[in-house]
Amino acid sequence: MDEIPISFEHKGKNYKGHFSKVAGAAGTGVWHLTDDNNYYLGKIRKVRDKWIFDPTPKTLELQELAEYFGELLLYGISKFLFYCFCDLF
Repeated sequence: MDEIPISFEHKGKNYKGHFSKVAGAAGTGVWHLTDDNNYYLGKIRKVRDKWIFDPTPKTLELQELAEYFGELLLYGISKFLFYCFCDLF
């Protein structure tokens, strides 16, 4: 699982892209958010009990979506693991 697709709307603008796991990141890890044009939007990481989104200067408005991104990321990971588990049977 290298990428988790995402699409969302924020302040009237539609976004479509994916999360990519950063190689070598420990634990839940660090993920980059990139749009479908491979434009880097920022990175998301879990610190203790909250998600932090580090945006680029052009995507500062997305910082308020950190918890939303974290929930989508966990959902994507759990969905992937569920399908892997089902393939065992």
